[in-house]
Amino acid sequence: MRIGIMTFHASHNCGSMLQAYALQHTLKEKYNADVELIDFANAGSRNMYSMIDLRLKKDAIKNNINNIRYRKVLKQYHAEYEDFKNKYLITSKKSYHSVNELVGVEKDYDLLISGGDQVWNVRCPDADEAYYLSFAKNVRKVSYSPSLGGVNINEAGVDLDKYREYLADYEQVSVREPNGQKWLKELTGNEYKIVADPVFLLSQEDWTEQFELPEIGEKFIFNYAFFHNRVDANTAMQKISQETGMPVYVMDTKSWTLYHLDQYGIKKYGHTGPIAFLTLMKNAELVLTQSFHGTVFSALFHKTFWSYRNPYAGKKPSDDRATAILEQLGLLDRYVVIDELPSMDYMKKIDYSSTDGKIEKLREDAFAYIDSFMN
Repeated sequence: MRIGIMTFHASHNCGSMLQAYALQHTLKEKYNADVELIDFANAGSRNMYSMIDLRLKKDAIKNNINNIRYRKVLKQYHAEYEDFKNKYLITSKKSYHSVNELVGVEKDYDLLISGGDQVWNVRCPDADEAYYLSFAKNVRKVSYSPSLGGVNINEAGVDLDKYREYLADYEQVSVREPNGQKWLKELTGNEYKIVADPVFLLSQEDWTEQFELPEIGEKFIFNYAFFHNRVDANTAMQKISQETGMPVYVMDTKSWTLYHLDQYGIKKYGHTGPIAFLTLMKNAELVLTQSFHGTVFSALFHKTFWSYRNPYAGKKPSDDRATAILEQLGLLDRYVVIDELPSMDYMKKIDYSSTDGKIEKLREDAFAYIDSFMN
């Protein structure tokens, strides 16, 4: 069977690239499928991960000045993501930049899959109806664990009739979070299955065996986050580092340079990209993360970790990405406000004996779902 996957595989985001790898690897190795990632990146996606910010906004000018100043280290940052894509991801020979360019591409495949990650978030910067497979006619379509990213499509100001039509053309639909399930039921009247993110398809052992992950000869804290511009969060990291005697490492080169994180004693790891992420995750004594995939890999790697939100964000009930997976794993107590952490027992260990059983059940259910459209 020849399969084409539509997902955020080309983003310079570790979770996006690793979930794309996991789904592709599983279909290829377990199901002997001829599978490739359709190499699609729209203008929003290309600008997000470009060395030059093309937006006509004030912060774009600041970003570009920073990028020029630190162009050497940022060039390495860019290259290590591209190296992962070129070495580990099988992509279509042709690249596509708009949904119109994708028309007719379905003729190359027996099955199209859209998902995982936030491909069904209609408000993210790289949102595109292409991830709802709108371009494809007369071909089997399924979704695998797409997330709506905490955005209720029914209230997003999009043409709902159009999206109902797209979903009606799917053979099978699954989603990643309960809120996504609820919103799509409101949209279509159908209750779709919740299926685990693709990274769960591989075990901790699978992840460490797939890649050569070096040892790091020191104890450290790994802070994996996307927003480093909060003084309160950076101050909390500094305090935790001082109290534990362990340095805090980040791998986001752009943020480290832009927000001068070194003034808080925060260190930049020498590499970036998915391999660096897995290396830091494997070796860290403590993981502090703002990320869905940071949370998931912390659990897969049996880390002492905390999934945190910034105090200004509040617990938004619409965005259940972190809370939903933590609840599924029985680890909801690891979800905190970042400025609470320094006063907590942040090195409190996690008993993974029951969590491992929950992870295995998620994996079994995920394979059962894949079996349903592959067999």
